[in-house]
Amino acid sequence: MESFGNILIFHAGAIGDTLLATPVSTALKLNYPGARITYWTHPMLKDILLGLCPSIDEVIDYDRDASVFDLARTFSQFRPDLFIDLTNSNKSKLMTLFSGVKTLRYVKQDANARPIRHAAENFLDTVRPICREIPDNLFPTIFPDAISEEVLDRILEEHDMLSYPLIGIVAGVGKIRPHRAWVFECWTYLLVHIFGFKKYLPVLVGGHDEVELAKRLNDSVDGKCLNLVGKLSLSETAAILKRCKVIVSGDTGPAHMAVAVGSRVIGLYGPTFPERSGPFGCMDLVLDQSDKCECHDVKVCRYTNPGEPGQCMSRIMLAEVIDKLDGVLGLKEPGNESGY
Repeated sequence: MESFGNILIFHAGAIGDTLLATPVSTALKLNYPGARITYWTHPMLKDILLGLCPSIDEVIDYDRDASVFDLARTFSQFRPDLFIDLTNSNKSKLMTLFSGVKTLRYVKQDANARPIRHAAENFLDTVRPICREIPDNLFPTIFPDAISEEVLDRILEEHDMLSYPLIGIVAGVGKIRPHRAWVFECWTYLLVHIFGFKKYLPVLVGGHDEVELAKRLNDSVDGKCLNLVGKLSLSETAAILKRCKVIVSGDTGPAHMAVAVGSRVIGLYGPTFPERSGPFGCMDLVLDQSDKCECHDVKVCRYTNPGEPGQCMSRIMLAEVIDKLDGVLGLKEPGNESGY
């Protein structure tokens, strides 16, 4: 087997894709324990990769506005002896064109190929040719640090909620693909169901795009949720997801972050295939309407108003989600009780 001492992984991807790809660095570290592994990605991802992912030694910032020549200069200054290109874009190909460095490039499975390969496995395929050993368990790969845990404890203590077990609620899916979301009223009724047990605290998790949605959702249950949407760093978000007994989410970054920290995820899927982008290791908890969706290749639903959940997502019944949730928690229907 070849020996590598300076490995550079290039992945200028979204949060979810980046976290799904973290088993790549784990496999490389397992096979080349003496190598220094550097991740080249968006600056915002440094918060969750550096220090929280043990297989990554360094993170360098990717400038999306940089020219190919500037990127090639950064690449040559780094002097890797192995380059793992998980983006496989024209830009990444051009910047290494004349480098002579051994390069392995990610090849995304064709959309029409069957059986569908999960993205985590597909990313891992990139390094299988040089890795004799693959980890038995691909996740967890992210381990929240003590600082993030302390921040979380302080937040819970401030709200007098430190003693409550947490259930993560990821109702938002960002602004780019709104048809991946579940129906708002269903989220409200799910929260009412959780409050009926008087023993779990729903915590709303998400990014800045979901602040307004989270406020509406919390208001619909008289503000009884712990609403942390738009208030946490990525490392703090990882810490809160790690603390949750289970997370309910559509296909969005926090769902894959939850998997990366080792938490269970009830995934709600329609416009995307859970076989490809579902919560890895939690397929028994997925509710899937992808076979009913006719909008897999577009960013909005053809059959609902712009910005609304896809028609297929409305076919995911509240009772189905409650059944999955109660099964994970080992709970029985509490009757007509409500509130804390």
